[in-house]
Amino acid sequence: MHIDMKTHWKKAFNPNFLGAWSIDEGKDLVAKIESTAQEELTNQDGKKEMCLIVNLSGQKPMVCNKTNAKTIAIVCGSPYLEDWPGNSIQLYVEQVRAFGETVPALRVRPIRPTGKKAISPERFAKMQEAVKAGKFDKTRALSEFALTAEQRKKIAAL
Repeated sequence: MHIDMKTHWKKAFNPNFLGAWSIDEGKDLVAKIESTAQEELTNQDGKKEMCLIVNLSGQKPMVCNKTNAKTIAIVCGSPYLEDWPGNSIQLYVEQVRAFGETVPALRVRPIRPTGKKAISPERFAKMQEAVKAGKFDKTRALSEFALTAEQRKKIAAL
């Protein structure tokens, strides 16, 4: 069976940093933090600004915004950049309101990756329906998938 892979237009420009376009639709990316650094970058308006860069094993570096930095601090158990290397994070794409429109954004899941299967919000909704219909065991859902605390509560309540 041949599956056509689509290429996001931003990949064609080979950007220096990881972005929402770097992750396949409906998938998560787990990567280990190698190092962090503050770097001066030029923004879209041509202005220079200091940015937090998170270097990931086997991936392009990620420009880390405040939202993702707060989540990484939670996942790593420390607000200190020096404590982050060696920890793994789980990245996904979320639709957010920015610049007057809804755009895909790179986000860090607020859970420590465990080697369990990642699940997109869409697949989680389908899982909930399957559990409700008796077609999928909730114990299996809790043990096999990397769920957020909120998702675990929802499954346990079914």
